[in-house]
Amino acid sequence: MNLPSSTATSTSESPDTAAGAISPETCGGCKSQDSWVIHSARLRGILRFYCTHCLLRNHPASFCPTCFAFYDSSPPHQSRRVSCNDCNSVTHIHCAGDAKSPPYRCPPCRDPDGFSFFRPTVDENGARCMDKALSEAFLCAAKIAASSMSKAVTFFRSEAERKGKDAAVAKKRAREALEDVLKLDEKAKLAVSKPSENRDQKPKQSPASNGGLKQIESSAATAQVKKQSSSVVQVKQEK
Repeated sequence: MNLPSSTATSTSESPDTAAGAISPETCGGCKSQDSWVIHSARLRGILRFYCTHCLLRNHPASFCPTCFAFYDSSPPHQSRRVSCNDCNSVTHIHCAGDAKSPPYRCPPCRDPDGFSFFRPTVDENGARCMDKALSEAFLCAAKIAASSMSKAVTFFRSEAERKGKDAAVAKKRAREALEDVLKLDEKAKLAVSKPSENRDQKPKQSPASNGGLKQIESSAATAQVKKQSSSVVQVKQEK
């Protein structure tokens, strides 16, 4: 399979590149700019862009480094696997062959400087080609990237739902607080207006005080009548 040529490297640096930012067309590991093999994946909660080799190198426990079988949910059973002593990658026990005796080291760790998961060959015409082994490595890297982004989508969806619920609760509390403030303001206005109304009104006499006043007036009238009667009697006696 012939591969397209890599993108040309620009001699002038953009402000983002000068500041250390990595663009989607640059590998965050080896800084290569072969945009047709750059995969997007989340590593430790950060969106990163890797070439096929660097993506596989940074996800050692997600695939078998020999046959490039992707471990979608979980690695093989302990009886059918062997772990690398250096990078904790998981290799099928039948893929490890004679090298499975401890301490086992996977192919990338046995040759850290010269080994590459994805190194296309060049034919006589100068075109880069990809054989079955490289295709399997490329497909495995694509599966890892897709799984990583799918997990990120699930995580951010749950985060968005949680924040939406928190926002709804905060909105309800804010509305209740505003209603309480309006009620307190109304009570304060009523408390200020009542004393002025009381000063404008005349004091009312209670029923008991009215009865006592009537009784006093009746007693005074009776005493006046008696006084007048006694005066009449006294005048008659004098005559």
